[in-house]
Parts: sequence; C-alpha cells; structure tokens
Amino acid sequence: MMSIRKWKLALACLLTSTSLIAQAQGNEAATYPSGTVKIVVPYTPGGLTDILGRALASQLEKKWGKSVIVENKPGASEAVGASTVARSKPDGLTLFIGSDAAYVVNGLLKKNLTYNPDKDLEPITRLSEGFAVLLIRPDLGVKTLKEFLTLVQKNPGKLTFGSEAVGSASEFRMRILGDESGGYKMNHIPYNGMSAIMSDLLGGRVDSSWMPSHLAKPQVEAGKLIPVAVNIPERTWMFPDVPTLNESGYVNANVTFKMMMSAPAGTPKAIIDKVATDVRSIMKDPAFYEKSVKPLGQIVIADTPEQFKQYIQKTKATLSKVVKEANFNIE
Repeated sequence: MMSIRKWKLALACLLTSTSLIAQAQGNEAATYPSGTVKIVVPYTPGGLTDILGRALASQLEKKWGKSVIVENKPGASEAVGASTVARSKPDGLTLFIGSDAAYVVNGLLKKNLTYNPDKDLEPITRLSEGFAVLLIRPDLGVKTLKEFLTLVQKNPGKLTFGSEAVGSASEFRMRILGDESGGYKMNHIPYNGMSAIMSDLLGGRVDSSWMPSHLAKPQVEAGKLIPVAVNIPERTWMFPDVPTLNESGYVNANVTFKMMMSAPAGTPKAIIDKVATDVRSIMKDPAFYEKSVKPLGQIVIADTPEQFKQYIQKTKATLSKVVKEANFNIE
C-alpha cells in the first residue's frame, strides 16, 4: 500500500509534469509559426476555395510576419488534398481548407480512402458558407427551374450536370431535386475545379451546373447562360430576379457549400487555438469581408474549433441519411 509520503510525491510529479506540458504548449503558440505556412487547397486555381485561401494567406502573412503560401492539390473529391495534409507533420505549418466532401462525404461514399476524415484532421474553424446559382444552357429551350426539371424527367439519362466533386454540395442538391420531382435521372460529371465546368457549360459540353456567384454573374449578364435558382433563403442582391429553392418548393435541396480549415491530427491545441483566433479575426474584419468574402457570394461563419467539431457530427448524421435515401454510388 502506498504511503502518504509517496502519494504526495506522485502528486507533485504529476502537477510538475502538467505544468511543464502547459508551459511547452504556451511556448509553441508564442513562437508560432516557426517557418513558412502552407495552406493546401483541394481544387485548381481560380475557384472559391483558392481565391479565399489566397486572400487569407496574404492577411496571415501580415499578422504572423512569416510567408504563407497556397498549394493546389486537386482530385478525388478533395481526398488528394486532405490526404496530403493528413500525412504532414502536426506542427501547424500545414493547413487545409476543404468542404463537407473532405470532412464528411468522402467517408460515406468511398471505401478506400487514403485518410480517415474522423481521425486525421483537426478542426480549426468554419470560414464561410455561400449560395450558388443553378445555370443552364440557353439552347435547352427552358427558362425556369420547373421547366428544366420537367425536361429532365422527359429525357432520363440524357441531360448532364457538372459539379466540383463527387459528393459535393452541388451533387446533393441535384439528387434531392431529382428525387423530389419524379426521380433522379441526370448524369453527373465531376470536375476538379469550377472554372473547367464553366468552360464546358459555355462550350456546350455540359448542360447545367450550380456555380458560385462570382463566376456566374458575368455570364448571366452577357446572356450566355440562364439562371433558374439560387440556394439561399431570400433572394440575393446579385441575382434579384432569380427565385430561391424555397420559393420553388424545394427547401430540402438547400445544401450550402462551406469552406472549413483544419490541420493534421496531433497539432498542439495551443497552435490550433492561435490559428483559429487569428483566422477568425481576419474573417470578421469588415474590410476583408467587403473585399474578399462578399464578392464570392459567401457569408462569414468563423466559429470555434469545438463548434466546428459539433457541426461535423451533426452533418454526418444528416448526410448519412441522404446518401442512403438518394441511392448514392459507394465507390
């Protein structure tokens, strides 16, 4: 049986150890970053995530006094980028900006992932979420969402839609729209970036797509593409004449695209908290919002790591049900 003296000695050792750990973590945060920080973006240059990532990198450089670069790692529905980060040293010098595809959907749809969405990425903050515009080609001969969905039903398997990834918010929207209008009957063409989809829309190689506002607006104003819906609760100043999904009776299809930041699992909490605090301060800055967030059709979230974790748990439960009911293909 341990004596009182030994108990006191053990307790003292434990307290000393805890104090040293806390001090070490504090030092890590105080000296962070110790070198160049890399933000991995799982899409090609020019898309929403890339644009916001580069805007953030510029502001973080000023705040930290160290180089912050963006590295594009497109492919496999964000899995290439997520895997790159998951394998990186957990020192806070490699960060990741992904969407629900990386954090939730890949785990539901892919059997042979090279990373574990539940264990390999440490949540930092949800940056923003935003609306998209459903664009269709003028030569389809329809001008409203109802007419488009009717056309799809009359031509099963013939019409296409492009999206940024398998399991993307865009694919969820289209599958839900299909299920609620007579059955999902479209062909999905996944891409590694939004710019390539726009090119194919304009070139007549894909029939429709949910596009971010900054890419959609110039083509709509030029009359080259027709907007038939926006996935936002109320009409937006950018497309005041375009009905919302709510107005059209498709509330369940209001799945938004969110950009969320994480680091490799095992990154010290003190560093996670520092990055979260600094990134959130930038996202909430009015000048940054007006210049770098609002033009993308995004609204700021900038929540805490804990709130981000709670979001992942809730979203996984919700999307698991949708995946089952919508008959997604498990790869």
